[in-house]
Amino acid sequence: MRRTALAGALSLLACASVQAQQRETISFESRQKGQPVQVTAEIYWPAAAGPVPALVIHHGSGGVSDTREGRFAREIVAMGVAAVVIDSFRPRGVRSTVQDQSAVTGQDFNLDALVALKALGGNGRINPAKIGITGFSKGGTSTLMAAHEQLVVAAGVPAGLRYALHVPFYPSCSAQYYRPQTTGAPIYMLLGGADSYVGFEPCQTYGNALRVAGARVEVTVFPNAPHGFDGGRPYFDPRGENYAKCVFQQQADRSWIERASGVTTIGTDGRPIQGALAKAFAACKTLGVSGGPNDAAAKQSMDDLKGYVRRHLQGG
Repeated sequence: MRRTALAGALSLLACASVQAQQRETISFESRQKGQPVQVTAEIYWPAAAGPVPALVIHHGSGGVSDTREGRFAREIVAMGVAAVVIDSFRPRGVRSTVQDQSAVTGQDFNLDALVALKALGGNGRINPAKIGITGFSKGGTSTLMAAHEQLVVAAGVPAGLRYALHVPFYPSCSAQYYRPQTTGAPIYMLLGGADSYVGFEPCQTYGNALRVAGARVEVTVFPNAPHGFDGGRPYFDPRGENYAKCVFQQQADRSWIERASGVTTIGTDGRPIQGALAKAFAACKTLGVSGGPNDAAAKQSMDDLKGYVRRHLQGG
């Protein structure tokens, strides 16, 4: 009896050890409002030997959760692909940006996705030519923006190291570059047709602009699906910042104009115009955000993501 109990205990310890070996925490330097910060990411390793493909998973304004980022990581690892879950909030002492998106600015959040790529490109267990990225809402935005070549270069990502796949789930397309130049990697935007948090029209419009500029872009809109259609339960926050009507478009002269208000926020010299951003937000920003699950969209989007991973990260 004692031998059986001992054998069982040793077996449990062995399983725990194996599980521990399949997860690894890494850190990399990013930025928090002008100051350096060490951001962390959890790598979930597949059992496969040798350099493996990897998929970065970037969370939304609510932070990392096991029901979404953890669940996606497990699904991806089961395919034989390393899953890398970035935590952009905890190292900065932030729990959520729903009511204050400036707690972690979009620029800093987007940078996390690019410096993570730099860190992974030097990891001998990962195939640097087969690293993709997906993300949700705020993380969907970083997933999309990581395809912009000028931002990749500005982040100091070495030449020859680029994400091989971008799959943004319901991102914000509030920042739209003039004749945007991408890295050339495929972009698959997955949007909700009933999304009142970020909307879907801005991403459709920007998807067309990206395509005209030569990008490989596909946009899928799931009918009747709200923001967070892959989530676990409906939610509503009356104090959540809503920028669905705010679309900042770069002009041919390199200035930026907010579409709804017509306010020029950045001049042709690339410098912000004092007071202009607040004026634009006064016209386009609202309060109140909501979202919730849609079973059909959740299932189809997961199937779609896996298909993209097989084609672009596991295919020849």
